Amino acid sequence: MADLNGFDPGISIAQARASSADRSLAALASKERKETCTDAELQEASEQFESLLLNFMIREMRATVPESSLLPRSMAEEIFTGMMDEKIAGDMAESGGIGLSRLIFDQLKPSE
Repeated sequence: MADLNGFDPGISIAQARASSADRSLAALASKERKETCTDAELQEASEQFESLLLNFMIREMRATVPESSLLPRSMAEEIFTGMMDEKIAGDMAESGGIGLSRLIFDQLKPSE
């Protein structure tokens, strides 16, 4: 039921977050060229990016679990699951995640 009139809520939410994270990183990169951004802004952008990647990973992992024909998934359940995956990915990124946000932060931080 994920393809109800061509609308997949999980993909739409993820695409919106991806474009938001891309804009954040692009804005920070251009801002860094003009003037240095604060460490807090850079940390936030790198955590958003890691959260986005973790969300993709969680969603793909969930797709490998076979669905039961006994209880088909409803659209509400798909939306809730997508939102729950986003929250889990965000919490993982905030608590250190897989270390990607730290690497991005170190790479983009201007050397003093």
